[in-house]
Amino acid sequence: MVRHSTELSVLGAGSKVTGRVSGEGSLRIEGSVRGDVQLSGDAEIASGGSVEGNVQANALEIAGSLQGDVNAHGPIAIRSGAVVRGELKGSEVSIEPGSRISVRLETEIELDLGGGSGGPKRR
Repeated sequence: MVRHSTELSVLGAGSKVTGRVSGEGSLRIEGSVRGDVQLSGDAEIASGGSVEGNVQANALEIAGSLQGDVNAHGPIAIRSGAVVRGELKGSEVSIEPGSRISVRLETEIELDLGGGSGGPKRR
C-alpha cells in the first residue's frame, strides 16, 4: 500500500528552480519555478512566488503569478493580487477581486436563473 505524505514542503523566497518539480506531499512556492509542478497534495503559489509551467495538484491556491495550465482534483482559489494566465480545470474555481486573470475555465457551474430560492437551476 502506498502512503502519501501529508507534510508541507516550502520553496523559499529567492529560490529559483528550472525543471520539473514533483512530490508526494504539499508544496508552498515562495520563489520561482520554470517548469511543470506535479504533486499528490495541495499546492500554493504564495504572494511573490511564480510558476511558469503547468501545475497538477489536489488543490491550488494562487496569490502570486502563474503562467500555465492547471489540473486540480479539488478547488482552485485565486487570491487578490494574483496574476494568472492559462487554462484552469478543477472541482470549483474562486476568484477574488483585485486579481488579474486571462484564463479558460473548465469546471461545473451552477447558475440560479430564477431570481429566487425556488427558481430553476441550470448546470
